[in-house]
Amino acid sequence: MRKFLKGSSFLMLTAMLVYGCSSGSDEGEQNEEASSDAQEEETSEIDTKEEDPDDAEPEEGKENKGSEGEGVERELYLLDEDGLVVPRTFQFDNDPEVLKQSLEHLVVEGPITNQLPSGLQAVLPPETEIQGVDLSEDGTAIVDFSPEFEEYPEEHEEALLQAVTWTLTQFDEVEQVEIQINGHIQETLPNADTPVGDGTAETVGINLEGNGPADITASGAATVYFISVKEDEEYYVPVTRRIDGDENEATAVVDALLNGPSPETDLISALRQNVELLDEPALEDGILTVNFSEALLAENDGEALSEEAMAMLTLSLTGIDGVEEVDYHVEGETQLEQVDGESFAEPVTRPALVNQGDV
Repeated sequence: MRKFLKGSSFLMLTAMLVYGCSSGSDEGEQNEEASSDAQEEETSEIDTKEEDPDDAEPEEGKENKGSEGEGVERELYLLDEDGLVVPRTFQFDNDPEVLKQSLEHLVVEGPITNQLPSGLQAVLPPETEIQGVDLSEDGTAIVDFSPEFEEYPEEHEEALLQAVTWTLTQFDEVEQVEIQINGHIQETLPNADTPVGDGTAETVGINLEGNGPADITASGAATVYFISVKEDEEYYVPVTRRIDGDENEATAVVDALLNGPSPETDLISALRQNVELLDEPALEDGILTVNFSEALLAENDGEALSEEAMAMLTLSLTGIDGVEEVDYHVEGETQLEQVDGESFAEPVTRPALVNQGDV
């Protein structure tokens, strides 16, 4: 089983964006520029670290996530300067109450303030205290915030709820999140009346878009990943949009990626617009097989797949229920290469953590 690889290029990403807007006669030249740039600069936002096996073995009311004395890596969902909720991986001290610990790191002026990359910020108001986190048998994390929790800007309410929800539901044992303020259950959040009801889960989505099928009863939701580039920083951003509920779900996810990010955002795509699925994706024993046209190979004179395109596809497709690995084919061939020349003939797994950082 081949793990997801890392490595990317800011310049290459810019070139890929330009490519998507160019005519067909410009494609060869654009590819050459992208390939050259990719060799000049190396950055990485995707971590390949294996998920901690202790995640699946929670203690009642506590979350012991690693051996004593060892650090553990976790995702925090933060707010970027465009108002998007972004996962970022940090290394924590090993704390048996990891749910509470994770939320404490979401507090403005909290433990990670001095380590946050430029443009990213925590979402919980300063001085917010996590008064308790209880995990029920049905997987509901019941979080009790201090009254300072209410001091967030109204316009950040949905982002705050998404950040708290996705930070906690990264843990296998957490299915949904119930919010209390000073011991009082919240049916809606206090500043913009965003409903939370009996709990909020990842199914509510993240960075919601309005694009997609108009008939909401005949559509579903999918979370796909695009790329944000800020000066010398780039990272993957999840976006939830409506997809055709009658279509093969993997096909709908690929279509959503090929349609590109909303023009209302500054997000970009590393997939060329003329990429096509040649066959309907097939899922068997957790392995999703996808067969693309040769346009997927945009690097090394059309011989290799860009690592950013691989990241976008794998993060998005492994978000489908039942998909554990993705087996990539191009024109039916499985002996494919990435831009660095490394072969990936075996199915690819989702990285356990996204957008690496340090604390």
